[in-house]
Amino acid sequence: MKRGNKRKQTSICYLLHPENLQKKIDSYGYSFSMGRYVMFLFTALAGAVGCGILFSLHWYFILILAVVCLGNLPFLILDGYKQMYEHKCFLDVSDYMEQILYSFRMNPKIVNALKDTSSLFETGRMHNAICEAVDYIEQGKYQWDLYGEALELIEREYPANRLPSIHEYLRMVESNGGSCKEAIDLLLQDKAVWADNVLLLQEDKKAARTKVIFSLAVTMILAVVFHSVYRSMPAQYTIVEHPVTQAATVLYLLLNILIFRKANKEIARSWLIQENKEQEKLSGYYRMVMEFDEKKERNKSLILGGSLCLFGLGVWGLGHPFGALLAAGAGGILLNQHKMGYRLAYDRVVKEINRVFPSWLMEMALLMQGNNVQVSIEKTIEHAPAVLKEELQRLSDSLKSRPDAIEPYLDFLKMFQLSSVQSSMKMLYAISESGSGDAQSQIQILVQRNSKMLDKSEKLSNEKSLAGINSIFYLPQITVSFQTMVNMVVFMVVFLGQLKI
Repeated sequence: MKRGNKRKQTSICYLLHPENLQKKIDSYGYSFSMGRYVMFLFTALAGAVGCGILFSLHWYFILILAVVCLGNLPFLILDGYKQMYEHKCFLDVSDYMEQILYSFRMNPKIVNALKDTSSLFETGRMHNAICEAVDYIEQGKYQWDLYGEALELIEREYPANRLPSIHEYLRMVESNGGSCKEAIDLLLQDKAVWADNVLLLQEDKKAARTKVIFSLAVTMILAVVFHSVYRSMPAQYTIVEHPVTQAATVLYLLLNILIFRKANKEIARSWLIQENKEQEKLSGYYRMVMEFDEKKERNKSLILGGSLCLFGLGVWGLGHPFGALLAAGAGGILLNQHKMGYRLAYDRVVKEINRVFPSWLMEMALLMQGNNVQVSIEKTIEHAPAVLKEELQRLSDSLKSRPDAIEPYLDFLKMFQLSSVQSSMKMLYAISESGSGDAQSQIQILVQRNSKMLDKSEKLSNEKSLAGINSIFYLPQITVSFQTMVNMVVFMVVFLGQLKI
Protein backbone atom coordinates (compact mmCIF):
# COMPACT_ATOMS: atom_id res chain seq x y z
CA MET A 1 0.00 0.00 0.00
CA LYS A 2 2.81 2.35 0.91
CA ARG A 3 4.65 1.55 -2.33
CA GLY A 4 1.43 2.23 -4.28
CA ASN A 5 1.07 5.66 -2.64
CA LYS A 6 4.69 6.44 -3.48
CA ARG A 7 4.11 5.55 -7.14
CA LYS A 8 1.00 7.73 -7.15
CA GLN A 9 2.95 10.70 -5.77
CA THR A 10 5.43 10.49 -8.66
CA SER A 11 2.86 9.89 -11.42
CA ILE A 12 2.40 12.44 -14.19
CA CYS A 13 -1.24 13.14 -13.27
CA TYR A 14 -0.29 13.83 -9.64
CA LEU A 15 2.72 16.05 -10.36
CA LEU A 16 1.00 18.09 -13.09
CA HIS A 17 -1.01 19.75 -10.34
CA PRO A 18 1.20 22.65 -9.11
CA GLU A 19 0.19 22.20 -5.46
CA ASN A 20 1.17 18.52 -5.50
CA LEU A 21 4.55 19.35 -7.03
CA GLN A 22 5.04 22.01 -4.37
CA LYS A 23 4.19 19.51 -1.61
CA LYS A 24 6.67 16.99 -3.00
CA ILE A 25 9.45 19.59 -3.11
CA ASP A 26 8.53 20.75 0.41
CA SER A 27 9.01 17.14 1.59
CA TYR A 28 12.62 17.41 0.42
CA GLY A 29 13.08 20.46 2.65
CA TYR A 30 13.07 23.12 -0.06
CA SER A 31 10.59 25.86 -1.02
CA PHE A 32 9.20 26.29 -4.53
CA SER A 33 7.10 29.30 -5.54
CA MET A 34 4.32 29.37 -8.10
CA GLY A 35 6.09 32.27 -9.81
CA ARG A 36 9.07 30.05 -10.61
CA TYR A 37 6.77 27.30 -11.82
CA VAL A 38 5.01 29.69 -14.23
CA MET A 39 8.41 30.88 -15.47
CA PHE A 40 9.48 27.28 -16.14
CA LEU A 41 6.19 26.63 -17.95
CA PHE A 42 6.65 29.58 -20.28
CA THR A 43 10.30 28.62 -20.91
CA ALA A 44 9.33 25.03 -21.82
CA LEU A 45 6.46 26.23 -24.01
CA ALA A 46 8.69 28.75 -25.77
CA GLY A 47 11.32 26.06 -26.36
CA ALA A 48 8.76 23.68 -27.87
CA VAL A 49 7.27 26.34 -30.15
CA GLY A 50 10.75 27.56 -31.13
CA CYS A 51 11.89 24.05 -32.11
CA GLY A 52 8.65 23.55 -34.04
CA ILE A 53 9.17 26.74 -36.03
CA LEU A 54 12.87 25.98 -36.54
CA PHE A 55 12.05 22.58 -38.06
CA SER A 56 8.99 23.89 -39.98
CA LEU A 57 6.59 21.56 -38.16
CA HIS A 58 2.82 21.74 -38.67
CA TRP A 59 0.80 23.24 -35.82
CA TYR A 60 -0.51 19.89 -34.62
CA PHE A 61 3.02 18.50 -34.35
CA ILE A 62 4.05 21.63 -32.43
CA LEU A 63 1.10 21.02 -30.11
CA ILE A 64 2.24 17.41 -29.49
CA LEU A 65 5.77 18.65 -28.78
CA ALA A 66 4.48 21.30 -26.36
CA VAL A 67 2.27 18.81 -24.49
CA VAL A 68 5.18 16.37 -24.03
CA CYS A 69 7.48 19.20 -22.87
CA LEU A 70 4.94 20.39 -20.31
CA GLY A 71 4.27 16.79 -19.21
CA ASN A 72 7.97 16.18 -18.52
CA LEU A 73 8.60 19.56 -16.88
CA PRO A 74 7.42 18.56 -13.35
CA PHE A 75 9.77 15.56 -13.39
CA LEU A 76 12.72 17.71 -14.48
CA ILE A 77 12.00 20.24 -11.73
CA LEU A 78 11.54 17.50 -9.14
CA ASP A 79 14.77 15.75 -10.16
CA GLY A 80 16.67 19.01 -9.67
CA TYR A 81 15.48 19.30 -6.07
CA LYS A 82 15.86 15.56 -5.45
CA GLN A 83 19.50 15.82 -6.51
CA MET A 84 20.12 18.47 -3.83
CA TYR A 85 18.14 16.44 -1.29
CA GLU A 86 20.08 13.21 -1.92
CA HIS A 87 23.39 15.08 -1.69
CA LYS A 88 22.30 16.56 1.66
CA CYS A 89 21.31 13.07 2.90
CA PHE A 90 24.75 11.75 1.96
CA LEU A 91 26.50 14.61 3.79
CA ASP A 92 24.31 14.07 6.87
CA VAL A 93 25.10 10.35 7.00
CA SER A 94 28.81 10.94 6.39
CA ASP A 95 28.99 13.51 9.22
CA TYR A 96 26.88 11.31 11.50
CA MET A 97 29.07 8.22 11.03
CA GLU A 98 32.25 10.16 11.65
CA GLN A 99 30.96 12.02 14.70
CA ILE A 100 29.35 9.05 16.44
CA LEU A 101 32.53 7.01 16.04
CA TYR A 102 34.70 9.78 17.53
CA SER A 103 32.19 10.34 20.35
CA PHE A 104 31.94 6.62 21.10
CA ARG A 105 35.72 6.26 21.19
CA MET A 106 35.89 8.96 23.90
CA ASN A 107 32.89 7.64 25.84
CA PRO A 108 31.83 4.10 24.86
CA LYS A 109 28.14 4.53 25.65
CA ILE A 110 25.65 4.61 22.76
CA VAL A 111 23.21 7.07 24.31
CA ASN A 112 25.99 9.54 25.19
CA ALA A 113 27.49 9.24 21.70
CA LEU A 114 24.06 9.89 20.15
CA LYS A 115 23.49 12.97 22.31
CA ASP A 116 26.92 14.29 21.45
CA THR A 117 26.29 13.66 17.74
CA SER A 118 22.86 15.33 17.80
CA SER A 119 24.52 18.65 18.71
CA LEU A 120 26.13 18.58 15.26
CA PHE A 121 22.67 18.72 13.68
CA GLU A 122 20.72 21.60 15.23
CA THR A 123 17.61 20.98 13.13
CA GLY A 124 16.44 18.81 10.27
CA ARG A 125 15.77 15.19 9.50
CA MET A 126 18.96 13.74 11.01
CA HIS A 127 18.48 15.71 14.23
CA ASN A 128 14.93 14.36 14.56
CA ALA A 129 16.03 10.77 13.86
CA ILE A 130 18.81 10.91 16.49
CA CYS A 131 16.50 12.49 19.09
CA GLU A 132 13.91 9.79 18.40
CA ALA A 133 16.56 7.08 18.97
CA VAL A 134 17.72 8.74 22.22
CA ASP A 135 14.13 8.98 23.49
CA TYR A 136 13.55 5.30 22.66
CA ILE A 137 16.63 4.26 24.67
CA GLU A 138 15.79 6.48 27.65
CA GLN A 139 12.20 5.19 27.81
CA GLY A 140 13.62 1.66 28.11
CA LYS A 141 10.64 -0.07 26.50
CA TYR A 142 11.59 -2.54 23.79
CA GLN A 143 10.57 -5.85 22.17
CA TRP A 144 13.83 -7.76 21.55
CA ASP A 145 16.87 -5.47 21.54
CA LEU A 146 16.78 -1.95 23.02
CA TYR A 147 19.79 -0.50 21.20
CA GLY A 148 19.13 -2.39 17.98
CA GLU A 149 15.56 -1.09 17.77
CA ALA A 150 16.61 2.46 18.66
CA LEU A 151 19.41 2.61 16.09
CA GLU A 152 17.13 1.04 13.50
CA LEU A 153 15.06 4.24 13.64
CA ILE A 154 18.06 6.07 12.15
CA GLU A 155 18.77 3.28 9.66
CA ARG A 156 15.20 3.46 8.34
CA GLU A 157 15.55 7.18 7.69
CA TYR A 158 19.02 6.81 6.16
CA PRO A 159 19.42 3.35 4.56
CA ALA A 160 23.17 3.63 4.01
CA ASN A 161 25.06 0.38 3.45
CA ARG A 162 27.76 1.20 6.01
CA LEU A 163 25.43 2.31 8.82
CA PRO A 164 24.24 -1.14 10.08
CA SER A 165 27.86 -2.34 10.43
CA ILE A 166 28.77 0.68 12.55
CA HIS A 167 25.68 0.31 14.73
CA GLU A 168 26.25 -3.43 15.11
CA TYR A 169 29.78 -2.80 16.39
CA LEU A 170 28.63 -0.10 18.83
CA ARG A 171 26.03 -2.51 20.23
CA MET A 172 28.63 -5.25 20.58
CA VAL A 173 30.98 -3.00 22.57
CA GLU A 174 28.06 -1.70 24.68
CA SER A 175 27.18 -5.31 25.58
CA ASN A 176 30.64 -6.88 25.93
CA GLY A 177 32.89 -3.95 26.77
CA GLY A 178 36.58 -3.95 25.89
CA SER A 179 38.88 -1.66 23.94
CA CYS A 180 37.42 -0.19 20.77
CA LYS A 181 40.12 2.20 19.54
CA GLU A 182 41.55 -0.06 16.81
CA ALA A 183 38.15 -1.09 15.46
CA ILE A 184 36.90 2.51 15.38
CA ASP A 185 40.02 3.56 13.49
CA LEU A 186 39.19 0.79 11.04
CA LEU A 187 35.58 2.02 10.68
CA LEU A 188 36.74 5.61 10.19
CA GLN A 189 39.12 4.47 7.48
CA ASP A 190 36.33 2.51 5.78
CA LYS A 191 33.99 5.51 6.01
CA ALA A 192 36.63 7.79 4.47
CA VAL A 193 37.11 5.43 1.51
CA TRP A 194 33.35 5.24 0.98
CA ALA A 195 32.77 9.00 1.26
CA ASP A 196 35.66 9.89 -1.06
CA ASN A 197 34.44 7.48 -3.71
CA VAL A 198 30.84 8.71 -3.47
CA LEU A 199 32.03 12.30 -3.96
CA LEU A 200 34.09 11.13 -6.93
CA LEU A 201 31.04 9.33 -8.33
CA GLN A 202 28.96 12.49 -7.97
CA GLU A 203 31.51 14.49 -9.95
CA ASP A 204 31.75 11.79 -12.61
CA LYS A 205 27.96 11.66 -13.01
CA LYS A 206 27.72 15.44 -13.31
CA ALA A 207 30.46 15.38 -15.96
CA ALA A 208 28.63 12.57 -17.78
CA ARG A 209 25.39 14.59 -17.77
CA THR A 210 27.29 17.58 -19.19
CA LYS A 211 28.55 15.32 -21.98
CA VAL A 212 24.98 14.18 -22.70
CA ILE A 213 23.79 17.80 -22.92
CA PHE A 214 26.72 18.63 -25.21
CA SER A 215 25.87 15.61 -27.38
CA LEU A 216 22.23 16.75 -27.57
CA ALA A 217 23.27 20.28 -28.54
CA VAL A 218 25.72 19.16 -31.24
CA THR A 219 23.27 16.70 -32.80
CA MET A 220 20.51 19.33 -32.72
CA ILE A 221 22.77 21.75 -34.59
CA LEU A 222 23.53 19.00 -37.10
CA ALA A 223 19.80 18.32 -37.55
CA VAL A 224 19.13 22.06 -38.08
CA VAL A 225 21.89 22.25 -40.71
CA PHE A 226 20.43 19.30 -42.64
CA HIS A 227 16.95 20.81 -42.35
CA SER A 228 18.24 24.12 -43.74
CA VAL A 229 19.70 22.29 -46.73
CA TYR A 230 16.39 20.56 -47.48
CA ARG A 231 14.46 23.81 -47.02
CA SER A 232 16.72 25.67 -49.47
CA MET A 233 16.04 23.16 -52.27
CA PRO A 234 13.67 23.93 -55.18
CA ALA A 235 9.98 23.44 -54.40
CA GLN A 236 9.67 20.24 -56.47
CA TYR A 237 12.46 18.54 -54.47
CA THR A 238 11.77 19.85 -50.97
CA ILE A 239 10.77 17.33 -48.31
CA VAL A 240 10.19 19.74 -45.43
CA GLU A 241 6.40 19.45 -45.67
CA HIS A 242 6.40 15.70 -46.35
CA PRO A 243 4.36 13.81 -43.69
CA VAL A 244 7.09 11.21 -43.11
CA THR A 245 9.73 13.92 -42.62
CA GLN A 246 7.45 15.81 -40.24
CA ALA A 247 6.71 12.65 -38.22
CA ALA A 248 10.40 11.63 -38.10
CA THR A 249 11.41 15.13 -36.95
CA VAL A 250 8.85 15.32 -34.16
CA LEU A 251 9.80 11.79 -33.05
CA TYR A 252 13.46 12.86 -32.99
CA LEU A 253 12.64 15.89 -30.81
CA LEU A 254 10.47 13.83 -28.45
CA LEU A 255 13.22 11.25 -28.01
CA ASN A 256 15.68 14.04 -27.18
CA ILE A 257 13.35 15.29 -24.44
CA LEU A 258 13.22 11.78 -22.95
CA ILE A 259 17.02 11.45 -23.20
CA PHE A 260 17.49 14.73 -21.32
CA ARG A 261 15.04 13.60 -18.65
CA LYS A 262 16.80 10.23 -18.29
CA ALA A 263 20.20 11.95 -17.85
CA ASN A 264 18.78 14.19 -15.12
CA LYS A 265 17.16 11.24 -13.36
CA GLU A 266 20.49 9.38 -13.24
CA ILE A 267 22.12 12.05 -11.04
CA ALA A 268 19.05 12.37 -8.79
CA ARG A 269 19.38 8.83 -7.43
CA SER A 270 20.23 7.99 -3.84
CA TRP A 271 23.94 8.03 -2.97
CA LEU A 272 23.29 5.89 0.11
CA ILE A 273 21.83 2.78 -1.50
CA GLN A 274 23.75 1.04 -4.26
CA GLU A 275 21.01 -0.44 -6.40
CA ASN A 276 21.97 -3.92 -7.49
CA LYS A 277 19.26 -5.49 -9.61
CA GLU A 278 21.56 -8.21 -10.93
CA GLN A 279 21.75 -10.50 -7.90
CA GLU A 280 19.57 -13.20 -9.49
CA LYS A 281 21.50 -12.96 -12.74
CA LEU A 282 24.82 -13.19 -10.87
CA SER A 283 23.56 -16.21 -8.95
CA GLY A 284 22.75 -17.82 -12.29
CA TYR A 285 26.23 -17.06 -13.62
CA TYR A 286 27.76 -18.50 -10.44
CA ARG A 287 25.75 -21.72 -10.71
CA MET A 288 26.61 -21.99 -14.41
CA VAL A 289 30.33 -21.81 -13.60
CA MET A 290 30.12 -24.22 -10.66
CA GLU A 291 27.91 -26.79 -12.43
CA PHE A 292 29.55 -26.53 -15.85
CA ASP A 293 29.90 -29.94 -17.53
CA GLU A 294 32.30 -29.36 -20.42
CA LYS A 295 31.67 -32.74 -22.09
CA LYS A 296 27.89 -32.37 -22.00
CA GLU A 297 27.96 -28.76 -23.21
CA ARG A 298 30.46 -29.61 -25.96
CA ASN A 299 28.14 -32.33 -27.27
CA LYS A 300 25.26 -29.81 -27.39
CA SER A 301 27.45 -27.39 -29.33
CA LEU A 302 28.50 -30.13 -31.76
CA ILE A 303 24.86 -31.00 -32.48
CA LEU A 304 23.79 -27.38 -33.01
CA GLY A 305 26.88 -26.26 -34.91
CA GLY A 306 27.18 -29.47 -36.93
CA SER A 307 23.52 -29.27 -38.01
CA LEU A 308 23.97 -25.72 -39.23
CA CYS A 309 27.18 -26.61 -41.10
CA LEU A 310 25.39 -29.52 -42.83
CA PHE A 311 22.57 -27.14 -43.72
CA GLY A 312 25.20 -24.81 -45.21
CA LEU A 313 26.54 -27.64 -47.37
CA GLY A 314 23.02 -28.30 -48.63
CA VAL A 315 22.57 -24.61 -49.47
CA TRP A 316 25.92 -24.65 -51.30
CA GLY A 317 24.76 -27.65 -53.32
CA LEU A 318 21.63 -25.71 -54.35
CA GLY A 319 23.84 -22.96 -55.77
CA HIS A 320 23.62 -20.33 -53.02
CA PRO A 321 27.24 -19.74 -51.91
CA PHE A 322 26.45 -16.56 -49.92
CA GLY A 323 23.77 -18.34 -47.86
CA ALA A 324 26.11 -21.30 -47.36
CA LEU A 325 28.84 -18.94 -46.09
CA LEU A 326 26.45 -17.37 -43.57
CA ALA A 327 25.30 -20.81 -42.37
CA ALA A 328 28.90 -22.00 -42.02
CA GLY A 329 29.85 -18.88 -40.03
CA ALA A 330 26.87 -19.29 -37.70
CA GLY A 331 27.70 -22.99 -37.34
CA GLY A 332 31.28 -22.15 -36.37
CA ILE A 333 30.01 -19.80 -33.66
CA LEU A 334 27.59 -22.43 -32.33
CA LEU A 335 30.39 -25.02 -32.20
CA ASN A 336 32.15 -22.80 -29.63
CA GLN A 337 29.11 -21.26 -27.92
CA HIS A 338 29.61 -23.32 -24.75
CA LYS A 339 33.14 -21.93 -24.33
CA MET A 340 32.01 -18.36 -24.97
CA GLY A 341 29.07 -18.67 -22.56
CA TYR A 342 31.26 -20.15 -19.84
CA ARG A 343 33.94 -17.48 -20.27
CA LEU A 344 31.35 -14.71 -20.10
CA ALA A 345 29.84 -16.14 -16.90
CA TYR A 346 33.28 -16.76 -15.36
CA ASP A 347 34.48 -13.20 -16.05
CA ARG A 348 31.28 -11.68 -14.64
CA VAL A 349 31.55 -13.74 -11.44
CA VAL A 350 35.25 -12.88 -10.97
CA LYS A 351 34.54 -9.17 -11.41
CA GLU A 352 31.71 -9.35 -8.88
CA ILE A 353 33.89 -11.25 -6.38
CA ASN A 354 36.58 -8.58 -6.68
CA ARG A 355 33.90 -5.97 -6.04
CA VAL A 356 32.20 -7.50 -2.98
CA PHE A 357 34.94 -9.54 -1.27
CA PRO A 358 36.75 -6.57 0.36
CA SER A 359 33.49 -5.37 1.96
CA TRP A 360 32.87 -8.88 3.31
CA LEU A 361 36.40 -8.96 4.70
CA MET A 362 35.82 -5.60 6.40
CA GLU A 363 32.67 -7.01 8.02
CA MET A 364 34.70 -10.02 9.18
CA ALA A 365 37.35 -7.78 10.74
CA LEU A 366 34.66 -5.99 12.77
CA LEU A 367 32.93 -9.18 13.88
CA MET A 368 36.25 -10.71 14.93
CA GLN A 369 36.67 -7.95 17.52
CA GLY A 370 34.19 -9.87 19.67
CA ASN A 371 33.87 -13.31 18.04
CA ASN A 372 36.14 -16.06 16.78
CA VAL A 373 36.64 -16.62 13.05
CA GLN A 374 34.12 -19.45 12.71
CA VAL A 375 31.30 -17.54 14.44
CA SER A 376 32.10 -14.41 12.44
CA ILE A 377 31.83 -16.33 9.16
CA GLU A 378 28.48 -17.78 10.27
CA LYS A 379 27.13 -14.29 11.04
CA THR A 380 28.01 -12.93 7.59
CA ILE A 381 26.13 -15.59 5.61
CA GLU A 382 22.60 -14.20 5.89
CA HIS A 383 23.34 -10.87 4.19
CA ALA A 384 26.25 -12.02 2.03
CA PRO A 385 26.32 -11.13 -1.71
CA ALA A 386 24.97 -13.73 -4.13
CA VAL A 387 28.39 -14.83 -5.41
CA LEU A 388 29.69 -15.46 -1.86
CA LYS A 389 26.66 -16.89 -0.05
CA GLU A 390 26.94 -20.54 -1.19
CA GLU A 391 30.72 -20.60 -0.73
CA LEU A 392 30.40 -19.12 2.78
CA GLN A 393 27.77 -21.69 3.72
CA ARG A 394 30.02 -24.47 2.43
CA LEU A 395 32.97 -23.02 4.35
CA SER A 396 30.94 -22.78 7.56
CA ASP A 397 29.70 -26.38 7.23
CA SER A 398 33.25 -27.63 6.62
CA LEU A 399 34.58 -25.77 9.65
CA LYS A 400 31.95 -27.38 11.87
CA SER A 401 33.28 -30.82 10.97
CA ARG A 402 36.97 -29.81 10.71
CA PRO A 403 37.48 -26.65 12.82
CA ASP A 404 41.29 -26.93 12.92
CA ALA A 405 41.90 -27.78 9.24
CA ILE A 406 43.26 -25.28 6.72
CA GLU A 407 41.64 -27.05 3.74
CA PRO A 408 38.17 -25.41 4.16
CA TYR A 409 39.83 -21.98 3.96
CA LEU A 410 41.90 -22.92 0.91
CA ASP A 411 38.84 -24.39 -0.85
CA PHE A 412 36.93 -21.09 -0.55
CA LEU A 413 36.43 -19.76 -4.13
CA LYS A 414 39.31 -22.03 -5.14
CA MET A 415 38.25 -22.55 -8.74
CA PHE A 416 38.45 -18.79 -9.46
CA GLN A 417 42.16 -18.72 -8.52
CA LEU A 418 42.16 -15.21 -7.02
CA SER A 419 45.42 -14.58 -5.18
CA SER A 420 43.94 -11.81 -3.02
CA VAL A 421 41.18 -14.13 -1.80
CA GLN A 422 43.55 -17.03 -1.13
CA SER A 423 46.02 -14.90 0.85
CA SER A 424 43.19 -13.39 2.92
CA MET A 425 41.76 -16.83 3.71
CA LYS A 426 45.20 -18.04 4.82
CA MET A 427 45.35 -15.03 7.13
CA LEU A 428 41.92 -15.90 8.57
CA TYR A 429 43.13 -19.44 9.25
CA ALA A 430 46.21 -18.06 11.00
CA ILE A 431 44.00 -15.81 13.15
CA SER A 432 41.75 -18.75 14.06
CA GLU A 433 44.76 -20.77 15.21
CA SER A 434 46.51 -17.98 17.14
CA GLY A 435 45.84 -16.70 20.62
CA SER A 436 43.75 -13.63 21.35
CA GLY A 437 46.81 -11.37 21.68
CA ASP A 438 48.30 -12.39 18.36
CA ALA A 439 44.87 -12.32 16.72
CA GLN A 440 44.43 -8.56 17.19
CA SER A 441 47.77 -7.76 15.57
CA GLN A 442 47.02 -10.13 12.68
CA ILE A 443 43.58 -8.55 12.19
CA GLN A 444 45.29 -5.17 11.83
CA ILE A 445 47.62 -6.61 9.18
CA LEU A 446 44.60 -8.11 7.40
CA VAL A 447 42.85 -4.72 7.44
CA GLN A 448 45.88 -2.90 6.09
CA ARG A 449 46.10 -5.34 3.19
CA ASN A 450 42.37 -5.00 2.61
CA SER A 451 42.32 -1.18 2.41
CA LYS A 452 43.61 -1.07 -1.17
CA MET A 453 41.23 -3.84 -2.20
CA LEU A 454 38.37 -1.90 -0.60
CA ASP A 455 39.21 1.24 -2.55
CA LYS A 456 39.39 -0.79 -5.75
CA SER A 457 36.02 -2.42 -5.01
CA GLU A 458 34.42 1.01 -4.49
CA LYS A 459 35.76 2.11 -7.86
CA LEU A 460 34.30 -1.04 -9.46
CA SER A 461 30.94 -0.15 -7.90
CA ASN A 462 31.29 3.37 -9.31
CA GLU A 463 31.95 1.94 -12.77
CA LYS A 464 28.71 -0.07 -12.56
CA SER A 465 26.80 3.01 -11.45
CA LEU A 466 28.30 5.15 -14.23
CA ALA A 467 27.53 2.62 -16.97
CA GLY A 468 23.92 3.79 -17.26
CA ILE A 469 24.53 7.50 -17.73
CA ASN A 470 27.62 6.93 -19.91
CA SER A 471 25.52 4.86 -22.33
CA ILE A 472 23.03 7.75 -22.61
CA PHE A 473 25.77 9.86 -24.24
CA TYR A 474 25.43 7.85 -27.46
CA LEU A 475 21.63 8.03 -27.69
CA PRO A 476 21.46 11.52 -29.31
CA GLN A 477 23.80 10.28 -32.03
CA ILE A 478 21.46 7.35 -32.70
CA THR A 479 18.36 9.57 -32.83
CA VAL A 480 19.90 12.11 -35.21
CA SER A 481 21.18 9.27 -37.41
CA PHE A 482 17.66 7.83 -37.52
CA GLN A 483 16.17 11.19 -38.51
CA THR A 484 18.85 11.80 -41.14
CA MET A 485 18.37 8.35 -42.71
CA VAL A 486 14.58 8.79 -42.88
CA ASN A 487 14.98 12.21 -44.51
CA MET A 488 17.46 10.83 -47.04
CA VAL A 489 15.10 8.00 -47.99
CA VAL A 490 12.21 10.44 -48.38
CA PHE A 491 14.39 12.75 -50.48
CA MET A 492 15.44 9.87 -52.77
CA VAL A 493 11.80 8.85 -53.24
CA VAL A 494 10.77 12.44 -54.07
CA PHE A 495 13.80 12.98 -56.34
CA LEU A 496 13.23 9.75 -58.30
CA GLY A 497 9.54 10.57 -58.56
CA GLN A 498 10.37 13.93 -60.17
CA LEU A 499 12.75 12.24 -62.63
CA LYS A 500 9.95 9.93 -63.83
CA ILE A 501 7.72 12.94 -64.41
